[in-house]
Amino acid sequence: MTINTNVTAQPAPTDIATRARDIARRLPGQARRQRLDTARLEYGPLYTLAEIHQRVAQTLPQKIGFIRRAMFQPIESYQGLIPDEALVKYDDAARSGLFSAFTVVTPTYFSQKQVDPWIVAQVDGAELYAVIAQWDDSGDAVS
Repeated sequence: MTINTNVTAQPAPTDIATRARDIARRLPGQARRQRLDTARLEYGPLYTLAEIHQRVAQTLPQKIGFIRRAMFQPIESYQGLIPDEALVKYDDAARSGLFSAFTVVTPTYFSQKQVDPWIVAQVDGAELYAVIAQWDDSGDAVS
């Protein structure tokens, strides 16, 4: 008679789930998907660059003979005043690790900047952007 002295314990279901999450984080495709899902959950809909252009430009009223556009500038080189609330939202988003680049987008007619800049962030590893903050330059109200 042979007695099997090897005991194989099945890992607890929570250990499997934790291990699976750890494995998924190491796989680039899975990590990208997780960043996209988290960004959508925390910041709302994600947009393509063309959609950001369109949404920002549409904040300006139509004027005959004027083309509504959006001017993009890296947040590091933006020289306009960014209100405290928008800076805090930016810092929270930067610390989240979800985003690779931050840009201030300003609605313009041709090349004349208008009010109401936006901070948008590119989701790391994707061509999708989240709106982090918007504010009114004339009164510095943040949304």
